Amino acid sequence: MAKRSRRVKDTVTEPKMSKRSRRVKDTVTELMNDDDRISRLPDDMIHHIYSFRDARSSVQSSVLSRRWRNTWKSHPRLNFENNRFSSQTSGFKYPNFAQKFLSARVHVAELSAIDFRSNSISLLLLKKILDYAMSHQTRKVNIEFLGSKQTRRGGFDLSLFRSHFLEHLCLSIDFEIIISPPLTWDLPALVHLNLDLVKIRMEPSNDSASKSIDLFSGFPNLKTLVLTRCLLSNIGTFIIASSKLEYLSLKGLYCGCKFMISAPKLASFTYYGMPQFSLIANDLLSLKTVEFGTLYHKSFDNKAQLGDQMIKTFVQLSKAETLTVNLDVLWFLLENPDLLEKRRCPFLRLQSLTLVVSKLPRCLADFVAIINFFRRGSPSIKFHLKLDSTPPIVRYRIW
Repeated sequence: MAKRSRRVKDTVTEPKMSKRSRRVKDTVTELMNDDDRISRLPDDMIHHIYSFRDARSSVQSSVLSRRWRNTWKSHPRLNFENNRFSSQTSGFKYPNFAQKFLSARVHVAELSAIDFRSNSISLLLLKKILDYAMSHQTRKVNIEFLGSKQTRRGGFDLSLFRSHFLEHLCLSIDFEIIISPPLTWDLPALVHLNLDLVKIRMEPSNDSASKSIDLFSGFPNLKTLVLTRCLLSNIGTFIIASSKLEYLSLKGLYCGCKFMISAPKLASFTYYGMPQFSLIANDLLSLKTVEFGTLYHKSFDNKAQLGDQMIKTFVQLSKAETLTVNLDVLWFLLENPDLLEKRRCPFLRLQSLTLVVSKLPRCLADFVAIINFFRRGSPSIKFHLKLDSTPPIVRYRIW
């Protein structure tokens, strides 16, 4: 009787246990035979995932799936980022990795963008990356120096920049570009150009006319030009001529040259730098917005003369409808009270004036004099006051 009841019990419980075990077994089998669900993602999705990772992580992630083993070799967006501390602790030599990565990449694969950020960029590696980008129909190149000290090591000529496909170029590096006529860079598709920390140097010449340099007239599609903290060396006149240029920004330039601008479609102009700024502008018929900031100090010589030079610059930008200036600009204008009282404001179409200050002016009479100066040119002008406690040196990173 006991044996019979035990057999009945076994027949009742065995199917339940085997069903549960079967479910677990089927699940494990499914996972083992599925080859990872991420492996079944389309190539576009895989490349999109890679776009959020740097090149080193992309290579390391190839072990996650058999299908991903060589996918990094054809990724259309390359992101190189060198972290100093991780490199030192692991003994990882990033320049060697970057060169091997480019050498192992599928040569015929599309390459739409290269982003390179490092606190140490050798000239050899820089040339390697630029040459690779120019020869692979890359549309966007961004090279950024992350180091805290500027070394200005080495230089390269413009012959490296020859591509009919490059549309966006951003160089934030501590190297110099050597200019030797005739210009050899050829970027007809370029739309956006951003140069930061770059030294632009002309080779010495006895001909004074050769000190005039025109770097951008050969870019028929250029719409945005940004020059920040650049050192312009051995240049007499820096010419910016572009038929389609719409936005121009000059911040913290180290130079003693004159600027000549010819851009009939220019809508926005920004300048933050030293007060010794000489500008000759032609056909700025579309100019709408001007931002102008400088740094005032009591130790400057000929402050009244600098204020007069600033008014001459404003004459060149007189077609602007919106003007933003910092308080330091007003201090230069106030150094020449006769100028404010007798001379008419050059901005005849001005609709809005914004004054950026760190604190309110102590003397309201001076503030009223400035208002009256601008109002003589545009009686219906609207004034705006913007408080910004950040020091100009930090805000504009120009000195």
